Amino acid sequence: MTTNTMIGQKSSFKDDFGNNESLENWNLLEIEGWVSKIRKLDVENGQLVIEPTSSGWFEDNFAGHLYREYTGNFELTTRIKVEGTVAAYPQTAFSLAGLFVRVPRALTASEWERGKENWMFFSTGCATDPGEPQFEIKSTYNSQSTLKIYPAKNGWMELKIVRVDEIFTLLYKFEGGNWELLDQFIRPDLPETLQLGITAYADWPSVAEVYPNYEEYNKNGTSADKGDLRVYVDYLELKSASVEKKIPIANFIGNEVLEKVRIAN
Repeated sequence: MTTNTMIGQKSSFKDDFGNNESLENWNLLEIEGWVSKIRKLDVENGQLVIEPTSSGWFEDNFAGHLYREYTGNFELTTRIKVEGTVAAYPQTAFSLAGLFVRVPRALTASEWERGKENWMFFSTGCATDPGEPQFEIKSTYNSQSTLKIYPAKNGWMELKIVRVDEIFTLLYKFEGGNWELLDQFIRPDLPETLQLGITAYADWPSVAEVYPNYEEYNKNGTSADKGDLRVYVDYLELKSASVEKKIPIANFIGNEVLEKVRIAN
């Protein structure tokens, strides 16, 4: 992985993962002194393939994250499919993958401090009900995480996060369907420059055996790797947001974002 930073609202980038050289376009979040939370990261048949170990993003627990840095308002979009490694769909709770937005933070294991993580994600897979398609959205402020679960579908789908200043709009499109608005986050604390990309994590029950010993989990992982998730990413696109915020109220901008996205697609 190489450092490859995009700066400015007019910047745009789309990766169709044509070959393994595509991985050079991204940074893999790996903390010196901590075990990797990614078992497999490869490009196969024009798709990015990710298999995470037993892992999860929660409070000060870290998981895997492939990203680029971006400054300003943006649209982050992917086409993604989730499968299990032993069945058609994951059979372990909280095994999902999707879009991830995180405040950059330079650290090593020896420098790490609790309570400094700020991020959000929009994932698909199975959350509370193993084997059942669900969305999980999670927002973390100073390592305090809150989440919501929604029903989803299996198979290919597109996910999108649109940032307009402090408002982050989450949209999805099932195969053959239209773009739909799922939810919004209001995060005035987040800086202009963020890490944007994809995450995958699996098997919270194994992580829960270590929780809340964040240091032990981050350093050594779980006692056994039972991660049951394989993710296929068709593309990952990052571009400047085309929506301007006219009224500083989140509920008033959601439909405007949805309309712009539907017209553009």
